Amino acid sequence: MLKKLPENLEHLEELAYNLWWSWSRPAQRLWRKIDPEGWEEHRNPVKILKEVSDERLEELSKDDDFISLYELTLERFKDYMEKEDTWFNVNYPEWDERIVYMCMEYGLTKALPIYSGGLGILAGDHLKSASDLGLPLIAIGLLYKHGYFTQQIDKDGRQIEIFPDYNPEDLPMKPLKDEKGNQVIVEVPLDSTVVKARVFEVKVGRVSLYLLDPDFEENEEKYRKICNYLYNPEPDVRVSQEILLGIGGMKLLRALNLKPGVIHLNEGHPAFSSLERIKNYMEEGYSFTEALEIVRQTTVFTTHTPVPAGHDRFPFDLVERKLSKFFEGFEKKDLLMDLGKDETGSFNMTYLALRTSSFINGVSKLHAEVSRKMFKSVWQGVPVEEIPIEGITNGVHMGTWINREMRKLYDRYLGRVWRDHTDLEGIWYGIDRIPDEELWQAHLRAKKRFIEYIKESVRRRNERLGIDEDVPNIDENSLIIGFARRFATYKRAVLLLSDLERLKKILNDSERPVYVVYAGKAHPRDDAGKEFLKRIYEVSQMPEFKNRIIVLENYDIGMARLMVSGVDVWLNNPRRPMEASGTSGMKAAANGVLNASVYDGWWVEGYNGRNGWVIGDESVLPETEADDPRDAEALYDLLENEIIPTYYGNREKWVFMMKESIKSVAPRFSTTRMLKEYTEKFYIKGLVNKEWLERRENTEKLGSWKEKILKSWNNVSIERIVLEDTRSVEVTVKLGDLSPDDVLVELLIGRGESMEDLEIWRVIQIRKHRREGNLFVYSYVNGALGHLGSPGWFYAVRVLPYHPKLPTKFLPEIPVVWKKVLG
Repeated sequence: MLKKLPENLEHLEELAYNLWWSWSRPAQRLWRKIDPEGWEEHRNPVKILKEVSDERLEELSKDDDFISLYELTLERFKDYMEKEDTWFNVNYPEWDERIVYMCMEYGLTKALPIYSGGLGILAGDHLKSASDLGLPLIAIGLLYKHGYFTQQIDKDGRQIEIFPDYNPEDLPMKPLKDEKGNQVIVEVPLDSTVVKARVFEVKVGRVSLYLLDPDFEENEEKYRKICNYLYNPEPDVRVSQEILLGIGGMKLLRALNLKPGVIHLNEGHPAFSSLERIKNYMEEGYSFTEALEIVRQTTVFTTHTPVPAGHDRFPFDLVERKLSKFFEGFEKKDLLMDLGKDETGSFNMTYLALRTSSFINGVSKLHAEVSRKMFKSVWQGVPVEEIPIEGITNGVHMGTWINREMRKLYDRYLGRVWRDHTDLEGIWYGIDRIPDEELWQAHLRAKKRFIEYIKESVRRRNERLGIDEDVPNIDENSLIIGFARRFATYKRAVLLLSDLERLKKILNDSERPVYVVYAGKAHPRDDAGKEFLKRIYEVSQMPEFKNRIIVLENYDIGMARLMVSGVDVWLNNPRRPMEASGTSGMKAAANGVLNASVYDGWWVEGYNGRNGWVIGDESVLPETEADDPRDAEALYDLLENEIIPTYYGNREKWVFMMKESIKSVAPRFSTTRMLKEYTEKFYIKGLVNKEWLERRENTEKLGSWKEKILKSWNNVSIERIVLEDTRSVEVTVKLGDLSPDDVLVELLIGRGESMEDLEIWRVIQIRKHRREGNLFVYSYVNGALGHLGSPGWFYAVRVLPYHPKLPTKFLPEIPVVWKKVLG
């Protein structure tokens, strides 16, 4: 419980329990003023209010300067919360149904340690921008007792994982209460029992995030521990977490009497929610086909992982056992379970999400291409190019990630309007009005702050380890390169260390010194990643690299905010195409930091030849370990011939590139743009589908049509293709019990060896048809067939089911019938 506040400061509690403060500079100044040391250490207003003395509060209640800051902060908070003309309200005033966002982790603030890395940070930024734009969005996640882990590095460079025991009462969230004042508890079927989860609410501006927590006395001990750790590696516990998130999340909506308009699955972890929804609809009297279609047409799925090994896959019998209570008395279990079965016979969470979603996207254009190839088996007979996975490139919440020095500049030269309209490119052209020296000085102030952080971090580690050494003495005018991310091996953290003799010359030039700062965690079970971290630390301790290469421990949101604005170059060198998107480089670019990156992820779209550098060539071809030496050579060449000479010898060009980086990246890679894209491409379409499907007769008609298709599709075939000449084609099709209104007949023209890898030039619908007995003859006459028979050109005819209310052209459960025109 928080202590009683002075009457003229009573709204401090309301401010503390809404994470709006995490992107409000006045609010952060307010908390810093109450307890400077506590703020720097915890960045947690709730903890500050719990620990501050009554005397200090009384003193502040009489401090005119503090009261002025308090009233300013409160006024801005109320203006923000009560704003009615938000982007969503103005553009979609007719919609108020909830968009439900589900994710395994959320990186909102250092004060709420329920995140591990990029997925969580992206989810946190998603919620913040949803609040800014006024989307009717709520989010669901899990509360982890020990979070991910706190990282320490020992004298030998070994990673030590520490799992703090977080007390919910110390975190910026409150128990969710029902109308009678009791904490909301949901019951989740798991194994052969029912696990109870209490619910906490985190307010993120206008958005609510609900966290499920099984760790309380009403559960057996083993079930209380389900959420001890984020991403528990034990399959039994991991499945339990995902059942709690997916099925428990839907149980929560029912407890709150909320009927969702759209469900957004951020990665496959929450996909059990689809099983719960299908089962609920079937228990209401819908057929499996009808229930699946309702769920599918109102579900969005975002996949983030470009490698098959990164997708959760469990033994089929394990999932059956974990869902035994869920399926108790339910006769259609096999239909639901088959939705998650992959080619290996395992239960694949990504396949479950793919088969129960109509709106699917990767997190960059390149990642969408990679995903279409990875999941091609889900859509049989569909060319990879046409597989319905879009690319909606990630973004970052600019209000959180642009440092205060740059914010002041942007306010002065762009006007404060940029804060509410970060996605409008025209606003950012004003960056050119900033005098070069002002921009440079603002950047140097951000560097100074980061350098002070480096010194304090190293000093604390030396003190802990009993090491008597000087801390790095870095001049802010020196070139600083930053590398910070998860220490997965494909990210190649050690690439820069490939040639130590060459690196020594690069870093130790007395006229042009270079510093490299590393930060990041390796997964507790990733021994190879830990070895990379250890290797970097060992090199950093060599006399020739001492205090030139610096390894910081416990990379988190707090450090990231300082680092993405406090270095000069942001280094990113993954093995392509394994970086699905990458958002840290976006944060750096918006602060005027220049990216040096492999041509992968978001940089394929972000690089324009003037705003940073590409390591190696501008190819999107996949790389292997054999390409590492070539990329290392390219990185050294880039440093020696471009980056270092420009930084030290051509300040005018460097500042020009900083400006180019800001104005080219900030609007295009903000979560404001990203959320608008999700809304326009997916959310509104899902809400329209929900409205149509809520009329029972519509669902029944669509279900009957689909049942007819499923029953008859094996009898559909292309009987004959006749070429009269190179200008016309005639196709005879057997449709069985189906009619021409139930199908599309199309002619495909493109280049390639097979339908799967076809590079499509043109798709032509063949509409004209006549009946001949029990067959239909479709004919097409046009000069477009002029390439017919030419080497490399591919012609095929295909038949696929058609209904005007299907949101996608291809259905996972119905293979496309096709036949090559020649051969």
